[in-house]
Amino acid sequence: MLTRLEIRSFAVIEHAVFCPGKGFNVISGETGAGKSLLIDAIGLIFGEKASKNLIRNDSTSAFVEAVFDCEDQVVKRIAPIMEEFGIPFEDGTVIISRTFREEGKSIARINGTSVVLNQLKRISSELIDIHGQNDNSRIFDPSVHIDMLDAFGGSEVLDLLQAYREKLKIFKDLTTSYIEANKLASASSNRIDYLTFAVKEIRDADLKPGEDEALSTRKKELSSMARNKAMISDAVSLVSGTDSNGQTPSGRLSEAVRALNKLADKDPSFEEYVSRLQSISLDLEAYSSDFLKKSSEYTFSEDEERKINDRLSKIYELESKYGKTIEEVLLFAQEGEKELNDIEEASSKAASLKKQLRDTEADLLTVAKELSSERKKAAEKMSLLITEELKDLQMPSSSFSVKFGTRPKERYFNIHGIDDVAFMFSANPGQPPMDLSATASGGEASRIMLAIKNILSRADMMPTLIFDEIDTGVSGLASLSIAKKLKSISREHQVLCVSHTAQLAAASDHNFLIEKNTDGTNTFTDIIPLDEEGSITEVSRLLSGTDDKESRELASKMIEELRA
Repeated sequence: MLTRLEIRSFAVIEHAVFCPGKGFNVISGETGAGKSLLIDAIGLIFGEKASKNLIRNDSTSAFVEAVFDCEDQVVKRIAPIMEEFGIPFEDGTVIISRTFREEGKSIARINGTSVVLNQLKRISSELIDIHGQNDNSRIFDPSVHIDMLDAFGGSEVLDLLQAYREKLKIFKDLTTSYIEANKLASASSNRIDYLTFAVKEIRDADLKPGEDEALSTRKKELSSMARNKAMISDAVSLVSGTDSNGQTPSGRLSEAVRALNKLADKDPSFEEYVSRLQSISLDLEAYSSDFLKKSSEYTFSEDEERKINDRLSKIYELESKYGKTIEEVLLFAQEGEKELNDIEEASSKAASLKKQLRDTEADLLTVAKELSSERKKAAEKMSLLITEELKDLQMPSSSFSVKFGTRPKERYFNIHGIDDVAFMFSANPGQPPMDLSATASGGEASRIMLAIKNILSRADMMPTLIFDEIDTGVSGLASLSIAKKLKSISREHQVLCVSHTAQLAAASDHNFLIEKNTDGTNTFTDIIPLDEEGSITEVSRLLSGTDDKESRELASKMIEELRA
């Protein structure tokens, strides 16, 4: 429940602290005192748009903070939401603050963590329900009517709903599996032929991880050996090859030696040249022999080189089709084999799943019909009770009912079952019931809402209910009925009500007075908690506008009767 509301620099409120208690809290005051400001401030906590026009004229920003003390059932409901948004949540305390400034900036925090407005609305909607003459209370939202009916139906409905949802999950899982199996079973012959060819091509290649790297390394080695042997062959050719006359360098040197020998016979000084040329000739012959031996060391098989090139070409071809690496190509083959196996099994699996689906759908429909039947019993009972409540609220000719519709076959099953549910209302005999949200006038809406709230109060999980002058435009007798209903609702919820009628103020557990004062320069609005004497004084004012003895005695008697 709301335990504390602090307001600063908000319109005519400089600083005020409002601490409502359990049960029924009524806020009253003179017209124009600023009662609506309290609801406006709470509206900011609810995520409503902040207007810079609401900032007090002697300030540059306004601030509102609400503190909620949550009971266990509320903690269980909102804890997952807080965790989802990354908001700390301890001891069941939720502190929501909102600051907005002149330049239009607004900052919202929950338990000290900054949140966006959508998050603020999501959490505050689990803590507060505001109802006024012109709002869209949850009761008038058709999308939640089925949840309200189920909550009213209690365990008889909720147990069936749980059983239905468990069956629904199985049904949905089976549906997903059937669609996948049927899709596989319907695989085209082209797909099957492609996978069969691809797997065979990869398996026939007998690829080994890392094989391409080893082959590339060996190819480089062979290429290097071929280049070296070619260079040695060139050297041998130059040293021992023959010219156009068929002579080798060594042969030509021999001829030169013979010519020089003749000269040496005549001139001994040529003997040295003869000796040196003979040495060079011998060296050339030795080099040629050595080069030939060296060349023989670079032996490799051209067949090996061809096989390596062919193998690498095959690997590159497979990688271009099925993966960037040998590992990816092998994985493709593995997955292809699995898919072919799945396709082979899919037809029988799809047939089996189809039968399971039919059986599960039949079971689901049986539970859904049982759920629908229990809902209709609960709806009949709820309709009678709410119609009686409307009579108590001075609407004797009106009636309340619940309309059921069966969902179309194409969207038969959802989390609520096969039912579409809407609350209906008729104000007068002979008038056909119409959707509640479209038929009720302002005054009627307030009383219908109270009738429903009173019947559903034990099932409704909303901790704090706020009513903004819902007694406007109703008679004194109707106000008395409204007061009694609010008192009844407050036994299960914290109720905050801004009111201008004595009946509601007299029935409350806690009275607060909104009072506006001025110092001649500025205007100030205060929220004052009233003690017993203060409550009598305020009820007396609301009754007669005076505080005389007779009015106070009447007020005291009314308080005694309504608070009993």
